[in-house]
Amino acid sequence: MQTVDEIETSLRETFKLSSYETKSYLSLLKLGKQTPKELASSASVPLPRIYDTLESLMSKGFALKQDEYYSPIPPKTALHGRSVQFETEFAKEQRMRQSVEKELASFLEKTSGAQTRQRAQDEGEISVLKGFNSIANKFSELLRESSEIILVAKRAVEAKEVFIPILLEFGAGSGSKSRKKSIRIIVPKDTKITEEELKEARRAPAEIRKSDQILFDMMITDQNDVLIGVPDPLSDEINHAIAIWFRNSSFARSTRVAVEEVWKSSQKI
Repeated sequence: MQTVDEIETSLRETFKLSSYETKSYLSLLKLGKQTPKELASSASVPLPRIYDTLESLMSKGFALKQDEYYSPIPPKTALHGRSVQFETEFAKEQRMRQSVEKELASFLEKTSGAQTRQRAQDEGEISVLKGFNSIANKFSELLRESSEIILVAKRAVEAKEVFIPILLEFGAGSGSKSRKKSIRIIVPKDTKITEEELKEARRAPAEIRKSDQILFDMMITDQNDVLIGVPDPLSDEINHAIAIWFRNSSFARSTRVAVEEVWKSSQKI
């Protein structure tokens, strides 16, 4: 059973209601339809703010107006409607981002200068990547540029819903001139893999094996890249992580040899 404070926190953080909206909605659910003045008193919302609070609650699908009274939308209907609203807004924003992505990327690449672009390709390059999105972006870039990839997934398994679409997008090399990719993935022995996930792996195409010799997340490519990731205990992110990216032929070869031994002894799925 959730406490009132936990319910208020969930409405604010998950469904993005303001503090005044949350208190007003809960008061409407508890006491039923009310006038703005009655609601301001019962929900402890300043009277000058109650009107814009109610307007916002209606626009978010949590209240409706009947004459001078306001009534609550049933929770199941209101919460589901709010979730759909989030999906619709995100889809619209995503379409807008995708429509300008290529043009903007092309423009920014031109303005970055050849020296900046070359620097990222230098042998011996070492970079620290902090934050889940930064690591996912580098993972996507390396996957796109490489033909032979070995992935060692430990904590990354918890974020497979992010990495699987990236594998499907770049794994088969669709739409590019690069040859078909070879992707091998090693996961912990206790990892549960569904039949649907195995089908998606084959589409990538990727071969998955299980091993108990995994210390941390790692990516090794045939372009001399090594990406090593570990949890970041100082981060507030849900999938908190920090990674180091190496581009060094000697280090990549040595790392590949070590991981190849793990691969040979891994359990086939």
